[in-house]
Amino acid sequence: MSALVVPAWRNYIRNLRRYRVLLVALILISLVFTVLLGTVLGLQGAIRDKATRYFAGDVVVLGYTGDGQSRIDDPQAVVAAISRLQDAGTEIRAVSLRSTYYEQSTTEFFFAGYYSRQRRLVGVEWEREGQILQGFELVAGELPRADDTQGILISTATAANLGIDVGEELVVSIRSDRRRTNTADLVVRGIFSETSFFGYTAYLHRETLNRLREAPPARVNEIGLYLVEGPRQEKRTAHLLTAAPEEAGLPVFPVLTSREAYSDASRLKRDVRTYGVVTLDAQLAEITDLIRAVSLIAAAVVVLFLAIVTVGVGNTWSMVVWERTREIGTLRALGMQRSDTISLFLLESVFLGLSGVIVGVSGGIGLLSGVHRWVQFAPSAATTLFFTRGRLPYLLPLWMLGLIVGLVV
Repeated sequence: MSALVVPAWRNYIRNLRRYRVLLVALILISLVFTVLLGTVLGLQGAIRDKATRYFAGDVVVLGYTGDGQSRIDDPQAVVAAISRLQDAGTEIRAVSLRSTYYEQSTTEFFFAGYYSRQRRLVGVEWEREGQILQGFELVAGELPRADDTQGILISTATAANLGIDVGEELVVSIRSDRRRTNTADLVVRGIFSETSFFGYTAYLHRETLNRLREAPPARVNEIGLYLVEGPRQEKRTAHLLTAAPEEAGLPVFPVLTSREAYSDASRLKRDVRTYGVVTLDAQLAEITDLIRAVSLIAAAVVVLFLAIVTVGVGNTWSMVVWERTREIGTLRALGMQRSDTISLFLLESVFLGLSGVIVGVSGGIGLLSGVHRWVQFAPSAATTLFFTRGRLPYLLPLWMLGLIVGLVV
């Protein structure tokens, strides 16, 4: 076979004019595959990044008694368990300790005679989650400093409702855990682009939110892990983390991998607080369905396009071989074995496929890079959900490029 490589290359160059239609078809299919698959993976990645910030990580530790409200009574024990996971090789970008408030009917912001209701308040530690929160699509301002207990991040929708800008002070009003109305004057440090999929949400320091709630300053409702490779590590890490409270003698429930299981676990009446882990997929039921629909449409287009091109390439290649019948006869008359003759043509097809895929993939990468760099999409429900700062995201992992090369060749 190796002795046929040079003759096959020479034949390929000599017959390049014959192959021009095939080459164009292979370039087109490589370009389409690269653009389509790269875009779908990019959109999935963008949604996951936004969702991890909203839900506190790729996997989240919760504690329930049946009232629907999560609380972690011993956060240090969970943090210690996470440290053991890191020592065992689990790659973690950051750990979040959050206090959360979900009562939309009693959560209001006031500014200059206007008010805006919020679906969710999230108390964070700016220093602990700073690396992750840098991914916010801030249209104005910046993240608060690590020790800033007076700063707050609000959405573009909230800013528009209130007519407020960075540096101005708003009044936050909620009903505390003791059922009293509490208020606080906070300064807007940043305004981020928000999609309705994740609701009206504001981020403030955890101690500040706990003070508003009349809860202990160190109160933690959920502990999340941001993983280096979220989709790949998520389920394995969730099962490993579930074992930690159990080893400490605390009651646990199985890993929650669906929205239904998540809802049931929060409402199931228990005598003692029971701990467990919820995966990001379990919290992304609606969005996961949307991603699957987009992926199925993309897969259908790829399969249809591949079938059409395969038939066309097969017919054209058959004609090319038929036109070279005399050449094949001459090679056989000179003593070339049948298997070597077949190998010669197969090597030519490999060179043809590689040429098409190199040009096509390069063109696809160039097209995606150009759109990402030069095209700025106007803010809307779709662009805010799927895009990053108005730019089309794309992702081209090595396994996907290898898949395209394999299919085309």
